[in-house]
Formats: sequence, structure tokens, C-alpha cells
Amino acid sequence: MTELQKHPSNILIVLLSALVAFGPLSIDMYLPSLPAIAQDLESNVAAVQKTITIFLIGFSIGMLVYGPLSDRYGRKKLLMIGMLIYVLSTLGCIVTEHIEQLQIFRLLQAIGGASASVLSRALVRDLFTNTEIPKILSLMHIITMIATLIAPLLGAFIVQHFHWTGIFIFLLIYSLACMMWSKFTIHSPAPTHQPIGIIESYKAVLTNRHAWGFMLCNSFSFGGMFAYITASSFVFIHYYNFTPQQYAYLFAFNIFSIIIFTSINSRALRKYSAYQLLKIMAGISCAAGLYLAAITVLKLEAVIFLILGLMVFVGVTGSIGANSIANLLKILPKQAGTTSGLAVSMQFAMGAVLSYIVSLFFVDNHPASMNIVVCVAACLCLLSLLFTRGLKEH
Repeated sequence: MTELQKHPSNILIVLLSALVAFGPLSIDMYLPSLPAIAQDLESNVAAVQKTITIFLIGFSIGMLVYGPLSDRYGRKKLLMIGMLIYVLSTLGCIVTEHIEQLQIFRLLQAIGGASASVLSRALVRDLFTNTEIPKILSLMHIITMIATLIAPLLGAFIVQHFHWTGIFIFLLIYSLACMMWSKFTIHSPAPTHQPIGIIESYKAVLTNRHAWGFMLCNSFSFGGMFAYITASSFVFIHYYNFTPQQYAYLFAFNIFSIIIFTSINSRALRKYSAYQLLKIMAGISCAAGLYLAAITVLKLEAVIFLILGLMVFVGVTGSIGANSIANLLKILPKQAGTTSGLAVSMQFAMGAVLSYIVSLFFVDNHPASMNIVVCVAACLCLLSLLFTRGLKEH
């Protein structure tokens, strides 16, 4: 046990949270700039929207690669390489003059930024004890949610008062600061076990039944939230006649519910294990999903019923994510990078699948398809934990 592990630094926790926030900042800050980019680069909306899809693809691929490579060669070296790619590609986004160039630079930016997202979680396993890991991940998730809440507002402010390239200038400064901060703050230990290849690392994870339970639990919870994000603006603005500002307040309310539940989870870790709390939170998620299905079947269309159900379902997603990753890192310490990368990549993939399913059955902006998909995701989230039966906690 190193001195750093015995006395975890608050500064280090903030740094790791800043690294996790690369994803939401790179995506959510960018959204308000899409119309301005389309006009400035003389492109159509579809081509600009494609930059988001390209970013998500690059982000997922990057996480699948950095994780196992970091298990073999160490976290810090891979983190520095990835952040350098992010910095250079962000600079490219600033000077780009054509939409095709922006698409390429956004792909490279995603591949680079993936290192920060996946390796920050793996570093938690390296730098903290098993008892501290779920608490640290919970705190990191709270800070990430705050970044998710602030990012669109900050992006809108920049676009309104400056040029859309101002968003990338902000990201450039942010990434440079995190890169230098990481260089002088993170002292990641070298792998203490015999290095194995990427295929062997993935085999160790994919053949572990318990790992599948935690990854699927996390993925279904996250995917259900993406189903909500996909449909909710149409439901509340067009079906319930909310103004865009009222919808923004509602979205912020759900982010705060994640922060509240995650804070409760962090405090409860003093008494309960991350595995026990995961089962409790997954149970709450399932109950919220069944409630949403019930109000749909019973045609209870008062908006307050929908808001309360979604608040609980969305609220526990942060705790489920933190506890799932904590358990994964505990049972597969030698494949921490591989596990983190695969788990986060799977959750984004599930988000894409469930978002698509919602759109297939979405009719007249009615909340029915959203509620049913969320219900199915919540039930599968809880049922996934059947794969973890027989797990012995130490």
C-alpha cells in the first residue's frame, strides 16, 4: 500500500473527475453550436449531426483499445498519448474550414478523449483501496453530473456571445490544463503482474460470469436513461406543452436527482458494501420502471405522475453505475483497464440501441413507448444481477 493509497488526496479525486468529464463536456457543450456550424461551414444539418455520431463511435472504439493496453503498459503513458491526440485534434477543430475536416478531427478528438474517460476509472483501482473505490467513483459521478448540467449552458453562452470555435478553444485550454495536471499529479504504479495481450485480457473478462452481471446491470440502467433523453423533449414540449425553458428546468431537476441519490449512496457505503447497495438501487430502478409501465397501462396521464417516476429511475442511474464499476474493479483487479473500457463502451452501445428502439415505436409524442422501454431496461437491470449469484465478498 502506497502513501497515496493510505491518504487519498482530494486534489487527485478532483483531477480524476475532470478526466471523466471529458465525455460530457466534449458532447454536451457542442450541441448548441450545431446550427451555427452548419451555417458557417455552408453545410447541411445532417452532415453536422453526423459529427456527433462519429464522435460516439470513436469514443467507444478508443475505450476498447486503451483499457487493455493500459493493463499491459501502464495507465499514465497511455493517458498522456491519448490526451495529446485530443489536444492536437481539438486544435484542428478550431482551424477547420470544411465539414469533412471537422468530422475527421472530431473522430480523432473522440479517440484521444476516450483515454481520459476509461483510464480515470482504472486509475481509481490503482490508487485507492477496495473500501475507498465505490466512494471515490460516487464522488466522481457527482462531479461528472454537475459538468453534464453546466456543459450545454456554457456552450450556449459561448455560441451566443462568441464564435462557435470558442467551444473548442475552451476544450483546448481544458485539455491542456488536465494534461499538465495529470503529468505532475498522477503517479500510477507499473503493472505488478505478468503482462498479457489484448485478446487474453478480454477473454479473462468475457468468460467471467459475475463480470457480465455487473456490466449488463450498468448498461441497461444507462441505456434506459438514454431512452428517456431521446424521447423526453418531444414528450414534455409537444405532448405536455412545456416551454423549452420549463423542459430545461425539468432536465436539471433530474440531474439533481442523480446527485442526491449518488450522495446517499456514498454515505451508505459506510455501512453497506457496493454489492449490497447495487442490489438495492437496481431494485429501486425496477420498481420505478414498473411504476412507469403501470401509469401507462392505467392511462394516468397527469404530468406529475410521469415526472416522479422518471425522477426516481434517472436518479439511481449514477449509483448503479458507480457500484457496478466498483464491483468490476474488485473482482478483476488485473484487468482494471480492460474492464472499465468494456463496461463504459457497452453502456454507450446499449444507450444507442434503446434510443433507436424508442424512436421506432414513438407515436404522436406520447410517453408510452418511452415508459415501456424504460420499464424493460429497469427490469433487465435488476435481472442481470442473477449472473452475480454466488459471488463471495471479501
